[in-house]
Amino acid sequence: MIRSSTRRLALTTLAAFALAACGRGDDTALVNDTLLARDLGRAGVDSTAQPKLEDVPAPTTEAPAAQTTPKSTSRPRPATPTQPKNTNPPPSTPTTTTTSTGNTVTTNPKGTAPAEPTTGTIASGTSIVLASSDKICTNTNKVGDRFNATVTQTITGSNGVRIPQGATAVVEVTALDRSDNVNDKVVMGFRVISLSFDGKTYAVSSELASAEVDKVRSSTRKDDAKKVIGGAVVGAVIGQVIGKSTKGTVTGAAAGAAAGAAAAAATGNYEGCVNVGSHITIRLTDGLEIQRVA
Repeated sequence: MIRSSTRRLALTTLAAFALAACGRGDDTALVNDTLLARDLGRAGVDSTAQPKLEDVPAPTTEAPAAQTTPKSTSRPRPATPTQPKNTNPPPSTPTTTTTSTGNTVTTNPKGTAPAEPTTGTIASGTSIVLASSDKICTNTNKVGDRFNATVTQTITGSNGVRIPQGATAVVEVTALDRSDNVNDKVVMGFRVISLSFDGKTYAVSSELASAEVDKVRSSTRKDDAKKVIGGAVVGAVIGQVIGKSTKGTVTGAAAGAAAGAAAAAATGNYEGCVNVGSHITIRLTDGLEIQRVA
């Protein structure tokens, strides 16, 4: 293919020189003939020694290959939905405990804001005045009997709690003992075992502070008459011995009657009674936990 191209070039050049020779003089014809001869001589020369002409593509600038991250051979984990962050602390549940008296107290766990208290305390040692709703006597009742009484005035405690006036108390008789003479004391004991108000009943630990007790003679008139008559007889005899006259006997009898009456009063039995409306004052021996009223 290269040789054919060379021959065509030589023939084309020869034709050009021939045309040029026709237009010029003889001087130039010789020169052209010489050049033609030279080109014709070259036409038979092997052109294999000539450098090959090859189409070389224009160099192009290639962008550097982008680095690729090798694919992970592990299976992708499913996307976990993100929950909005809760800035509020989780709700806490208050705990409820029972006191020694059977009442309930609610407390909040640590780390939570303290809630408004729902209970309060009536302090130990607080006195409560009651009005008896029944008549209780040493000769008509026995130890262990129970009766009702009413709180005469409102009692307040911590956190705004209170025992209202008119609250009902259940009172138990703890001691009963009559008096055998005018100088002995009547013994009556009481304690409050519960208080009821605002629809709730609270167990109470208490002791008696004081009570209004009336003393009543329990001896019959017949027994007293015997004691007075006996005293008069003794007095008359003594009068006769001392005075040895009627006047002395009468004086002795009068003195004996007075002595007999005094003896009857001194040796008579006396019962004790707490009448309806009489006051009984009790004292708390333990703090009383009660519910706060909204």
